[in-house]
Amino acid sequence: MRILLPVDGSDHSRHAIRFVADRVEHATVELLNVQHKVPEAIIDLLGLESVRNAYQEEGQKVFDSLKDVTEALDAKSVVLGGELGPTIVQEADRMDADLIVMGSRGRSAVSGLFLGSVSAQVLSRTKRPLLLIRDKVPTGSLRVGLCVDESNYACAASELLANNKEFFGEGTTFEVINVADTEEAWHKAAEPVLTLFAEAGIPCSETHLKGHVGDAICEYAAEHLDLLVIGSHGYGSFRSAFLGSTAMRIVAGSEVPVLISKAH
Repeated sequence: MRILLPVDGSDHSRHAIRFVADRVEHATVELLNVQHKVPEAIIDLLGLESVRNAYQEEGQKVFDSLKDVTEALDAKSVVLGGELGPTIVQEADRMDADLIVMGSRGRSAVSGLFLGSVSAQVLSRTKRPLLLIRDKVPTGSLRVGLCVDESNYACAASELLANNKEFFGEGTTFEVINVADTEEAWHKAAEPVLTLFAEAGIPCSETHLKGHVGDAICEYAAEHLDLLVIGSHGYGSFRSAFLGSTAMRIVAGSEVPVLISKAH
């Protein structure tokens, strides 16, 4: 698995690094620091090479500040200049990343939109899986919950898990979660994923919740899970915020890390 791990020296970056470091034997990792783009007038004044050197110096300061948590990683370090969200997405495409991992404090979808959350920018621009790590970092074997509905997005998310189950570690348990009013509706949504897991030889439990979808899932995850996995249609943060995307509500409200598998 190829992982892009954007870092900025914050505690949120440290949380993301700790999570990946616990699984480093199953991944090739690139640490990325993005420096804010310098105006063209400054580049003309100082010269492109001087600006590049300044980027590298400032980026190296960030990497040096994280040495206590990155020493377990045999990771490549890259410094780039540009707009944060778009540059992260471009680098993920360049290295053909299987996963982007970022630290995120979590906030409402509308707040993330207007405050310019970098994770919201990346989520709205990439089709690659994105894992958002919260303040509480799970270690060791995980309790992973896959949220399903009657769309194809849940199947894409289950394929992501099945193809990369080593990353989650030995002893990890999986459960299929759906919010439905009836058993019939639950099984209609869950059956394709349960079949895929069975074919992949992955044991999983079944969890039937009732209530408001976003609230029920977030409340259950806070008490019973270490990681949530959701499929998303790939709408940008603007559309999701105002159309009430269930995926965006879960991303904003979850206290545990969330892995978003985007539509192919």
